[in-house]
Amino acid sequence: LLATRVLESKRERFIVATLISIAVPCAALQAMIVGLLAPFGMRYVALVYAVLFLVWLGLGLIIRLFTRGFIPALLIEIPPYRQPYLRSLLIKFRIRALGFLKEAVPVVIVGVGVVNVFYALGILDHIARFTSPVITKLLGLPREAVIAVVIGFLRKDIGVGMLAPLNMTLKQLVVGCATLAMFFPCIATFVVMFKELGPINTAKSIGIMVLTAFVVGGLLNALLWF
Repeated sequence: LLATRVLESKRERFIVATLISIAVPCAALQAMIVGLLAPFGMRYVALVYAVLFLVWLGLGLIIRLFTRGFIPALLIEIPPYRQPYLRSLLIKFRIRALGFLKEAVPVVIVGVGVVNVFYALGILDHIARFTSPVITKLLGLPREAVIAVVIGFLRKDIGVGMLAPLNMTLKQLVVGCATLAMFFPCIATFVVMFKELGPINTAKSIGIMVLTAFVVGGLLNALLWF
């Protein structure tokens, strides 16, 4: 998202930022999707990626038609590719892994604490009843999946991970992974979007994400047969 600064027009930045947030899962989210679905077969992981690719392509065409603004010519000088050194890759991997743990562990602890407080106060039951038409009927997920949705507001990858202990069917896991991958951006992405796009365009982008996630999730629930 920070790299969208190189684009010349606000229209381009809005389209690219929206498509990245919806259909390009981060490395941590990819790991969660693979971890949940790979035991059933890699074809189900490929199915989620195929859905994201089709959403990226179709939604991009739709947004392009309805978004006005300056369309500059794209001229980019591509530098030559170099084979990376193994030592550099390992150092970068260590930095990224430690950075992820430092970011994710506090979010997990806070998220679990918030969920427990909500559960103790009965708030979670009210949220589950309120969202039941969407969670259970439209998406075909158990009511308890609302916990994953709530956590998904903080981090998508952890929200997907929260689906693991719910004893869901394979179809529910595919629908849940695809829906949460397209759902509300994690808090870090939201902050960057707010800074780069401004409040109005950020609200538009998030509205597109939520609507797309529920529409596509509902279609998957209706069309998948396994």
